[in-house]
Amino acid sequence: MRYVLRSAAAKVAAGAVGALALIPGLLLRSGAAAVGGLLRLLRLAPRTGTKWGIYFTRWSLHLANTVHTRLMAKAKKHWVADTRPDVMTDFDEPGHTRPPTTADGFGTDYFGGDLVSVFQTETEAVRDAYAAYDPPMMLAVAAEYWGLPEGLTSAAEAVRQLAVNTADKYPADAKMADLVAQVYALLHQAAQKAAEVGPLFAKVHENDLRRFEEPRPGEHMWNILQRRPDGGFDQREPSRFVAVAQDVAHVYSRYEPGHMNQVAAEYEGIPAGIENVAAAISLLQVRSNDRYPVDKAVVDAIADVHQLLMAAASAAQELMPNFRRLHAPDISRHEAPRNGEEAEGMWDV
Repeated sequence: MRYVLRSAAAKVAAGAVGALALIPGLLLRSGAAAVGGLLRLLRLAPRTGTKWGIYFTRWSLHLANTVHTRLMAKAKKHWVADTRPDVMTDFDEPGHTRPPTTADGFGTDYFGGDLVSVFQTETEAVRDAYAAYDPPMMLAVAAEYWGLPEGLTSAAEAVRQLAVNTADKYPADAKMADLVAQVYALLHQAAQKAAEVGPLFAKVHENDLRRFEEPRPGEHMWNILQRRPDGGFDQREPSRFVAVAQDVAHVYSRYEPGHMNQVAAEYEGIPAGIENVAAAISLLQVRSNDRYPVDKAVVDAIADVHQLLMAAASAAQELMPNFRRLHAPDISRHEAPRNGEEAEGMWDV
């Protein structure tokens, strides 16, 4: 759509420039015709010698064509930029880790780096399932607004469980549990903020919702479309977001890592996992702004929830660097075993 609009603007601009350039061209051509007529009258020029005056009016065509060509080139450049993958909604396929970086000194082969975080994998399923969901009517959209806090609470429950296990079950520094708990606290704030979206939606769309909850005789006669929706929806039923997010908490509650490299993978996968959840919220925000007939106050409220989620993802970026710093001697036994793994294994307890 942006490309079509830019193309139309290019044609309008080219036409306007061509029209403006045509005015002096017509004046110059008229002058050339007058001079040519005078020369022919005095027999000082042949009859065909004054046809060059037509070139003055061709200036507008050349100028309009130049403007159109340049603007269309810019439109195509913007189209290429617009169709690049969106970092908020396009991620690697489930089952693949992000390319390891050397920014934190991890290298390309590091402790836990070849494993996939369970939290990240499960939240990828949330993101993909929600991206494929197309609510058929506004009551289904309302269910999504009401379900935001429950869905976020389910996703946050996995992070809370990781904090509890870090404190009680895993051989990890106590500071790691505090750091994970801080990430959970931000997710909890996002869930609390999300609890404001449903009531706000109900308040600003009270008249719209009353048509469903207290329909007048022949209420359908006020419908915008002639067709009527099939089936019914209750805004109090679990939303699609809730349904897919609950799986994260259920799967993670049963997950028992057998080795600390699996725990390390969880610490590293938390940021991407939160970003996956944030991508679903961002998609709801974009659709609410561009497609759904809702008040912009609802869109702004969802944006606040998304902002808190991104703050949680940013805080989670510190988990893996701190894990490596706090457990440097333990990790070095795996990444740089003394006299090989067999020898280093003599220190196993």
